[in-house]
Amino acid sequence: MGVPTHVGILWPTREEAVDCPRGDLDLGYCPACGFVYNTGFDAGLNAYGHSYDNALHFSAVFQAYEQDLAKRLIDTYDIRDSDVVEIGSGSGHFLGLVCALGENRGTGFDPSYDAEHAEPLPARVQVVNEYFSREHVDAKADLVVCRHVLEHVDDPAGMLRSLREGIGDRSDTVLYLEVPNGLLALRRLSVGDLIYEHVSYFLASSLRTAVEAAGFEILDLRESYDGQFLAVEARPTQVPLAPRPTAPTLDVLADIQAFGERARARVTEWADLLDRLAAADERVVAWGAGAKAVGFFNVLGVTTEVDRVVDVNPRKQGTFLAGTGQAVVPPDALVTDPPGTVLVMNPYYATEIGQMLADLGVDANVQTV
Repeated sequence: MGVPTHVGILWPTREEAVDCPRGDLDLGYCPACGFVYNTGFDAGLNAYGHSYDNALHFSAVFQAYEQDLAKRLIDTYDIRDSDVVEIGSGSGHFLGLVCALGENRGTGFDPSYDAEHAEPLPARVQVVNEYFSREHVDAKADLVVCRHVLEHVDDPAGMLRSLREGIGDRSDTVLYLEVPNGLLALRRLSVGDLIYEHVSYFLASSLRTAVEAAGFEILDLRESYDGQFLAVEARPTQVPLAPRPTAPTLDVLADIQAFGERARARVTEWADLLDRLAAADERVVAWGAGAKAVGFFNVLGVTTEVDRVVDVNPRKQGTFLAGTGQAVVPPDALVTDPPGTVLVMNPYYATEIGQMLADLGVDANVQTV
């Protein structure tokens, strides 16, 4: 199926959004290790530039998560007056937080970094407007952060090996990896998490295999953010571990095998609900113009049943959603044109969004996706 190649590009007109570049999304998996990936991915279709924005830190819920994460990494590994490198640092928000709280020095790498529109960074932090390469990590890095990047790379194992080689003989460098949890789509049938940018859908087992095979010792592997993320903390090992693919449990394999049929049924349920709301002349808006909205609306093929998506990121407001063309509006747009139903694209934000609707005086039915 043809889906937008990018979920975070800010399209200035509906026509450009609907006519955006598309690629094939065809999931496959390795029965031995449970590695789930898009067999139709073409790296040549994915280039990240200044028009790309997938920042989440405008949400108070996400701000609290990042604050707690930064403090925990600093306290657990004594990352103070240290050198921090972040791969895929976006605007540099999290890197700046780690450096401010620990009085650290930070360097980020991200081809989508836009200095003109990014928030000011602490003096000891810089973001380089480039893709990461092996030369960007050297033995002086005390902490290497890589959040929500590995799933976008067509050779994640190769990237991890480059990281390990760049660190060299130093054994106390800490690596923090964070990726979407593949079980979210498999078990919660979160069809909005199926997007072209994500080449890989990591399970705990396949993530462990990739990290250990690259020459890292895993210190901690956990689910976080309401089970939506998988997080790994690791250090380089001087004795390379022989690759030992860790197969997923039988119940996870069963989830993988049943996913196609269950996902199709879920798509039908949502399409039927939206059709019923449209037939009843119910005004429906979505909240959250990120990856989940792009994935959800494109998988369902929704273009007219929902014509607006609310987002608190001011840079997204006034743009249009990739593939299906919904207008992205600020929250206060609902005051003069109130909806009957608000679709919350990420259930973890439901309480926060409900409070914002109440503060705006908008009385609507809140439905989580």
